[in-house]
Amino acid sequence: MAIFKYQAYASKGQRNSGSIDALDSHAALTELASRGLKVYSLNEVNHKLEGHEVSSSVQPWYARSPVKTNQRIPKEEVLLCIQELSTLLNAGIPLADSVLNIATGHEDRPLGTVLKSSYTTLRSGSSLAIALKNSGINLPEYVYELIKAGEETGKLGASLLSASQQMEADAIFRRETRNALTYPVVLIASGLLATLVVFVFVVPKFANILTNPKADIPAFSRWVLQSGLWLVNNKTTAFIGFTSSVVGVWALLVQKKVRSRLWEAAASLPIIGLWITHVELTRWSSMFSVLLQHHVPLLDALRHSQNSLSGQTWRNRAELIARDVKSGQSLAAAMQNHNFLDAVGLNLVRVGEQSGKLAHTTASLALMHRTHAEQSMKQFLILLEPVTILLVSVLLGGIMISVMLAITSLTNVI
Repeated sequence: MAIFKYQAYASKGQRNSGSIDALDSHAALTELASRGLKVYSLNEVNHKLEGHEVSSSVQPWYARSPVKTNQRIPKEEVLLCIQELSTLLNAGIPLADSVLNIATGHEDRPLGTVLKSSYTTLRSGSSLAIALKNSGINLPEYVYELIKAGEETGKLGASLLSASQQMEADAIFRRETRNALTYPVVLIASGLLATLVVFVFVVPKFANILTNPKADIPAFSRWVLQSGLWLVNNKTTAFIGFTSSVVGVWALLVQKKVRSRLWEAAASLPIIGLWITHVELTRWSSMFSVLLQHHVPLLDALRHSQNSLSGQTWRNRAELIARDVKSGQSLAAAMQNHNFLDAVGLNLVRVGEQSGKLAHTTASLALMHRTHAEQSMKQFLILLEPVTILLVSVLLGGIMISVMLAITSLTNVI
């Protein structure tokens, strides 16, 4: 057992000091926290030397200076953090204590460092929205807007709950899309691997046919045989070229502008374009509904909902709609002018404006487009799988046919 001297704040803000026996500093902090004390100084008394106590200072982690971290915080941890914070606030726990409790649970992780910074900012008198934004945590812009609305209306717990539900819906959508595309991607990768194996191990065995001057080899067969022979003789060059291509494609895809252009190009395709339309409208209407439910002004809700759109074309339309609404037009009229919604969607928005329940009608709009998006994705996958199998079969079959044509060309020699 060791003796620790501490200084802390009581639940009502009074300063408290004293000593405690504990196995280590962590046990001491745990015991003091169970007494309702917030420790800001903890000193271990080691021994006495000439009548003086010798002690080492042990600060609680949240009283130390912030440590900067460049580590990326997983989105799952951020979502869990918002959910925990909402639960604690709805249970009646004060905001600063809620942030501190969550930070304690992530003490040794980058999220704990970020929340520690937020806790320090909150104690200095800032709002939660400012504290989280200054901490560097990666949150969608609409979360900050919902937090601001919750702080202004006194319903911060409910606002955070809606924010976590929206974040969870976005995460589920990304996960379902990724899972849905896993099988076609694996199928394509397997086909390419099988093609590579054929080129490396099968095609070169028939390359000697190329040296036979009497063989009447078709042009396609000659090209296949020469490609396989070159691949075997230049494995290093081929590997470097393939690796460079993969790295180059990945470097392009991580750029937001490139992804946006690909998204725009895909939007013009027959089936996937319809899916993208429903996805964009699902995101926009869901975000718009949540913001309105928490009393965010209409123009601010339109501006922040615009950020949920991925395609630049859709963003431009949303910006024009916000401008028209600001000039005095109704939301339904502005949407109709810029072809933002179909007739059913426009009717829902028009009814919501007339009845004063725009948040509820746009929530129904989000649900409708989410259902359509799921149906479009299923239809796309139903067509993608056989098309992928067909393309891989044509590729492998074409190689084998070219080899067989080269072999049969030897009959002319006989």
